Amino acid sequence: MRVAIRGYIAGKILFDDRVDIVSDNLHDLSMHYTERLLDMPGGDRHMIELEFLDEPDRLERFFRFGTDKSAMPKS
Repeated sequence: MRVAIRGYIAGKILFDDRVDIVSDNLHDLSMHYTERLLDMPGGDRHMIELEFLDEPDRLERFFRFGTDKSAMPKS
């Protein structure tokens, strides 16, 4: 599956990566990107957004998690 992974700290986007993954690796991939944000200055206020690029339903297309939900963009 094709996934866009975006990382935000304090509402500012720091990365926007595109990857092809199998669903078994989704947890490990999410943890890798979370650790990447936590290692950055201000990382205690972070948000990760996963966008499943092949999902046509916008209500199912995005998954967001983190400590700063105010940074979540409006989709």
